[in-house]
Amino acid sequence: MQFRTKMIAPPADAAGLVNTFYIIETGSETIEEAIPAYSAQLLIMVRGKVSFTFADGSVGQSSTVFINGPQMRSARALLEGPVLQIGASLTHTAWQRLANLPADEVHDQLIPAEAVLAADQIAMLEAAAAACREGRIPPEALCTHLTQAIASGRHRLHGDQVAVVEAILRWLASGFDPALADLYASVSVSPRQLQRICRRFFGVPPAQVLKRFRALRAAMLLAQPATSQELHDQLMATYFDQAHLIRDIRRYAGRTPTQFRRESLVDELLDPAAHGDAGTPLKAAAE
Repeated sequence: MQFRTKMIAPPADAAGLVNTFYIIETGSETIEEAIPAYSAQLLIMVRGKVSFTFADGSVGQSSTVFINGPQMRSARALLEGPVLQIGASLTHTAWQRLANLPADEVHDQLIPAEAVLAADQIAMLEAAAAACREGRIPPEALCTHLTQAIASGRHRLHGDQVAVVEAILRWLASGFDPALADLYASVSVSPRQLQRICRRFFGVPPAQVLKRFRALRAAMLLAQPATSQELHDQLMATYFDQAHLIRDIRRYAGRTPTQFRRESLVDELLDPAAHGDAGTPLKAAAE
């Protein structure tokens, strides 16, 4: 076995908290892979280890329980097997309720679990990892423990923040290239407030969020070749030329279009369900 991945849709008690759970399992070999620009991740390493090299050259090393902060760029991951990793992709509001760490300040880095979780929460997740390692519980059972930790978020969000985040997500889901004017018209806060809230939850202003999500959608489409020609043409029409498409996909997904022809962990990580509203226009085509 070189690798196996499994995406797990969040149950009702994780709705609004988790985009998706995922399991990554590898053999004894070492595998290097690109990690797309994900939202914040809470991860449990049952066995093996993984190191991340981020766009600025910084390197982070996994522990039994750790957090990959929101990514603005793709990263490289070196998985030293045999690996068994269970992760949860957090929604933007769940991350702020849990960590209260602005995405524009803590992006593209690993964050120690103790910076976000209480000692008893870390102990609970570490005990669950040990139970899985010893074969007493299956990997899928760790999703329940991750949900418990994520749902404990104690930081309060202001109503206007939540409303703006929801408006941004609706705007992103409305099409492949929605107009910025439509977003500004849909919120009751000032343009300056919208920019500030967007930076806190998404890491960058709205125009840059759209650019990232559009590139991820293009990568998802390339990783899901069964999508229709009509959908393909609609998405590709949002790019000025092939060079811009290749540049953006490499920046946010870590691969070039031709590299999607080989089997990769990224093929599963680019499942539309793994990216929340980034994948909304592609979900129906993938089902």
